[in-house]
Amino acid sequence: MGRLIKIDENMILKVLSKGLGYQLTELPVVGSVISMPAREAFVYSVITSHGYLDDKEPDNLYRVTRDAFRIFNQACRFEFQEGIFSLSDMRLASTVNNEVIRKPYISRGNKFILPIRYATYRQFQLLLKQISKKLLSKGFNVNDFIICPIKVGSTPNVELESFFEFVVSRYFRNLGYLTDTQIPFFYGIGTPDIAAYAIPDFMKALRQYGYLSLGGSLIDLMTVSTFGRFAQDSNGPTNNEAIVCEVKTAQITAPQIIKYINTKIFNKAYEVIPCIKEPESYAGLITVDSAGQLIVFESKEPLQFSQKKQKEYLSWVEYYAKFYLLANLYTNELEMLLMKNGLKLNRNDILAFVKRNSVEKMLAHIEFFLARRGKNVQN
Repeated sequence: MGRLIKIDENMILKVLSKGLGYQLTELPVVGSVISMPAREAFVYSVITSHGYLDDKEPDNLYRVTRDAFRIFNQACRFEFQEGIFSLSDMRLASTVNNEVIRKPYISRGNKFILPIRYATYRQFQLLLKQISKKLLSKGFNVNDFIICPIKVGSTPNVELESFFEFVVSRYFRNLGYLTDTQIPFFYGIGTPDIAAYAIPDFMKALRQYGYLSLGGSLIDLMTVSTFGRFAQDSNGPTNNEAIVCEVKTAQITAPQIIKYINTKIFNKAYEVIPCIKEPESYAGLITVDSAGQLIVFESKEPLQFSQKKQKEYLSWVEYYAKFYLLANLYTNELEMLLMKNGLKLNRNDILAFVKRNSVEKMLAHIEFFLARRGKNVQN
């Protein structure tokens, strides 16, 4: 039958250091933490919803969440959802640019992932205040710490599913895939936790312009105007591919993944469960060992998928990803870009612009505004 692996603060640190290669660091006051560059920490915070330590916030944390950066609510459709765009006037509302205006510390220096175990919300808040006070006494900027909360006494591991969404999305990033979490899918089928895509020509253009390194999350695509370009990497998968994953941390099976497999879109499917068991017949398994290393089991038989359905779906994913590129702009820049193309700032015209322009043309347009912004800064 198998059994779950207990995920505590030590295992969190092991998975991030041994499993993904982030730097494990010892600091006064708090002990072991994971060090991440500011951009990587921002992506971590978005996918996990783990907040920056911030005593100016009501609950001492500033959270950025995946829900704040939505575009569409269904796959292969173009129904905008409140998120990056405000539905009232289609201004760019939730972007990295705007987050950094609100909280400048997001873009500055290395950040530290600090797991904290607690039993009650009251205790959690007391711990945050105590930690902040001690960090300040040692000269640390408390905003450089992102808190990974681990609640004890509840259903084992249940609140850590978003953590494993980040871990697995970064695993596929390192293999050259474009990833997304809590993806918009089809009504009545569900919301897959993680998807990984290989779209060679599309991703080649993103790499050439520095909007991806080898692979990356859709969240990475909108970070260039704030954090700069990625180092170019010419590798990556050479064929179209789509992978789906479902995360469970409190049970040892994820049978709903069968519904995603039955769409005939995906080449591969994985249950993501910190457990000891044999993989199910319908999917592979991604788990961890006692050292925090990721262990990946492939499904015993290849999935049956439709190239036609996958092609249609990945074409929509390209459109979907282009909207994240536009999030590198400010609203006035987006409006100017649309005007240059005879369009206005509204849903129909933004969609028309994305559909009629190749990713290369879109990137060239965006680069024009980023270069001009850079000159204005120099002046």
